[in-house]
Amino acid sequence: MPTVNLTQESSATAEEVLTAAIDFSPRRAEMWPDVHVDHLQVHDTGDAWAEVTEGNPWPIGYVWERLRYDWSEPGRVMGVVVDSNIFHSGSSWEIRAESNEGGSVVELTGIRHLKGKGWLVAPFFPLGSAKKTVASHLRHFLEYVESHR
Repeated sequence: MPTVNLTQESSATAEEVLTAAIDFSPRRAEMWPDVHVDHLQVHDTGDAWAEVTEGNPWPIGYVWERLRYDWSEPGRVMGVVVDSNIFHSGSSWEIRAESNEGGSVVELTGIRHLKGKGWLVAPFFPLGSAKKTVASHLRHFLEYVESHR
């Protein structure tokens, strides 16, 4: 089970980070490099949840996942895979943000159970390139949040 866990400081407040993490408008594709606006679909929303399909083209073909996002717990947004063409249901990613003097400390954890074509990316997890990619995406997201306050 490939797992990636990262921590990064941000000048954005914890509230700004978490609010951006649940922004499912077309801006989501600007915030997250692995989300393409053409492959972003919001299926349903509630007070503290949303069901969303996100995807993008990869060398192995179009990659998508339908997630059930939940932000009912303060300081945390979690997305759990409901269906995907490369991840088993139950795979997840979680972003936590906690305030500090200069803004916030942000922790991102991704737990990915691969299936189908997903196994083509499995060799990259132990080599660290998946962690580098996720770290790059987190930096991009936080830079977006910081510059759009």
